[in-house]
Amino acid sequence: MSWQALNWAGDLTLGSPTAKTLLILLANFADEEGECFPSHEKLQKMSEFSARAVQINMNKLEEWGLIERKRDRNDDGTLGRTRYRLCLHIKQKHIDGIHRHDVPVVKNDEPPAPAALEPPARGAGQDNLQEDNHQKTPIAPKGAVGAETSKGWEKDPAYLAFLAEYGPSQAWPKHRGYRQWLKLTEDERKAAVAAIPAYRAVCAKERRKMTDPSAYLRGTFKNFSIRLAPRAPDSDAVQALRRALGANFSGGVMVEHGTPQWAAWQAVAEEAQLPLRAIGYPARPFAGRPEAVTGRYMPSEWPPSRDGPDRQQQAAGG
Repeated sequence: MSWQALNWAGDLTLGSPTAKTLLILLANFADEEGECFPSHEKLQKMSEFSARAVQINMNKLEEWGLIERKRDRNDDGTLGRTRYRLCLHIKQKHIDGIHRHDVPVVKNDEPPAPAALEPPARGAGQDNLQEDNHQKTPIAPKGAVGAETSKGWEKDPAYLAFLAEYGPSQAWPKHRGYRQWLKLTEDERKAAVAAIPAYRAVCAKERRKMTDPSAYLRGTFKNFSIRLAPRAPDSDAVQALRRALGANFSGGVMVEHGTPQWAAWQAVAEEAQLPLRAIGYPARPFAGRPEAVTGRYMPSEWPPSRDGPDRQQQAAGG
């Protein structure tokens, strides 16, 4: 269980209690990297939702860019379990952007009823009857409200330029992305194109696939517009703290809670906005720990500093 994932899921406002419940359940199973692999049956049992409700809302979470799904393969080549990855970098403004750009369903907008057919004149041929039916029986457009907006994407040079830069998979439907493209202003379209390199870099670093253009244009690009400028590299102390909080960290030096050394590491955690929590360890005399202790194993007793000991370390005489 990852507290970071639980806090992230709990702070989001999705506008869907069912989707929110499933997201919290996934966060409860997630590790420090945000990955988990519960089955649909497990989620259905814990949430008490129907199988269809679980399927529909899991699709919503993926479409909103909050989770990613990947099917593992067994050694014999058959499909194995489904692995989920929580997109912990997604912020609330991404969800707000999705709801702000959604097209409301107009329930009262019914397609026109076909006109009544007049009986053909006596002696009229079959050709006249077919022509009369064609003129007096209008056919409702396929797709109901807004379906015509997905047409013509092949002739829109700006959208084609966006697809060339984004590089979507051939399996992704291009017309769905075009519907979202038409809803954006000119400035938003420029921002969406400009944010592609930053979004691609984050996906490559986290080893996950880019989402389809439709979900990207619904608001994902807004989370990366502020990342166009390169981020300053982490200090040595922050890098050491990230290693200590990683799932594969082992060894190190015990830093007890409440000591000046712990206060120094806590200052680094607050600066980097990383969670640093003390862990209670039982006594193990044979392992060199004669009494129970509360703290955490860190790479060093004091945080490394590029300019020598920090102020707290100096004040403690370290």
